[in-house]
Amino acid sequence: MFKNLTYKQKLVGLGFLAVILFLTANKRSFSVTKNAYAQVQDLEKKIDYISTSNQGIDEMQNELAFYDKVIGKQGVRAEEVQQKILDYSTEQLQTNLVSIEEIHVAESNNFTIITNQLLIEGDFNALLEAVYNFEKKFKYSKIVSISFDKIKEYQTRKDKLRVKIIFQNYEKTN
Repeated sequence: MFKNLTYKQKLVGLGFLAVILFLTANKRSFSVTKNAYAQVQDLEKKIDYISTSNQGIDEMQNELAFYDKVIGKQGVRAEEVQQKILDYSTEQLQTNLVSIEEIHVAESNNFTIITNQLLIEGDFNALLEAVYNFEKKFKYSKIVSISFDKIKEYQTRKDKLRVKIIFQNYEKTN
């Protein structure tokens, strides 16, 4: 059958057969492989996005913890903060609580600023220790001002050392 054909016809027939085989192979194997490769690439992009978004969440939680540390605990009512200050100051056995002022609340730049003032007295080392403990261990509010005063008591002719501590919390207003 092939003896009657010329080389040119055999070459054209072989080319036609090669094209048909290429199209069949493309449809059966190559296109499936390309689609699978594209799906793998999409899934890898999604995995990368998910892993980076989890890192973003961790970073945001760390930032939130840092801001809580800097500006005081969020989501606590002003009365609770004042009560926590009173409770914590009574735990300081070496100091005496003289007074605590009323809560002052101010609004500024989408923040509610809650201010508490505490006045305690005692000897210098006890006051320093109390201030240090408030600064390092008290989580509900942050110290923004400390002022030491020496007051002369004329009846006993003794000096009393007092420290006025001002605490502030910042709450984001919605």
